[in-house]
Amino acid sequence: MRNPHRFDFKFFTVHQSRSAMKVCTDSCAFGAFADIHHARTILDIGTGTGLLSLMLAQKAEHEVHIDAIDIDEETLCDARQNIMATPWGHSITLHHADILNWNHEAVYDMIICNPPFHVRSTIPHLPKEAMAFHADLALPFKELVHAIKKKSHESTYTWILLPPKEMEEFIDHAYHAGFYVQQSICFRDTMQHPIIRRMCAFSLMQPIDAAEECHIAYREYIGGPHSEEFSKRLSPFYLFL
Repeated sequence: MRNPHRFDFKFFTVHQSRSAMKVCTDSCAFGAFADIHHARTILDIGTGTGLLSLMLAQKAEHEVHIDAIDIDEETLCDARQNIMATPWGHSITLHHADILNWNHEAVYDMIICNPPFHVRSTIPHLPKEAMAFHADLALPFKELVHAIKKKSHESTYTWILLPPKEMEEFIDHAYHAGFYVQQSICFRDTMQHPIIRRMCAFSLMQPIDAAEECHIAYREYIGGPHSEEFSKRLSPFYLFL
C-alpha cells in the first residue's frame, strides 16, 4: 500500500505529512509541461512541498536560481526536507512569507503558481486546508495578479494552473493588469472527457499571433495506459514510465 505521506519520483522523494496540498496528477503535469525557456531566475509562489521547484530544477539544462515562497511554516518543513535531500538544494531558496506583502525587490524570468482555486464556496473547518484551497481567504486572483506584476519584467513568463472556469476569471484580472495569454494547455482525463485543468502562460508582451492552445489527455481511456504525450513529458519524473 502506498504511503500517503510520501511520493517517490525517479530522482527525488516528496514527503508531505505536514502539507495540505499533496502530490497529484495535476501538479505533476503542471511541472512537467511548464516550459522554463531560458529562465535563470524563477519564483515559485505557494511552493507547498517544493514539488514544482524540484521538477523545474531537474528540467533545467543551465544554472538556475529558484525562490520558493509559502505562507505556511509547517509546510515549508516538508519542502526543506525534500529539497535538501536532492542535488538541487543549492539552487532553491525557501522563504516563509505571504507573496501579497513580501518585501523582496527581485524580478524573475519565470513565475509559476498553482494557486488556491475555490472561489465563493464553503470554507472547510481546518485552517490549513482553507488557506491551501480557497482563493477568497489566501490569495484572491486580483491581488495575486498585481503581486506577480511587481515581480515581472517585460519578458517574464508566468505559468498558472486552475480549473477552466476559474482560469477564465483569472485571465480577466490578468488582462486588466496588462498581461496577455501566450500559451494554453488543457488537461482532460481522456479526450472523451471535459477539461479538468487549464494551465496558461502569461506575459506583459502582446502576442503577435493568437495564443497557442493544445489539449492533453492523462490516459488513453479510463483505467487504461497514460497517453503518449503525457508519458513523454512525465517519464523523466515518474518511476514507472
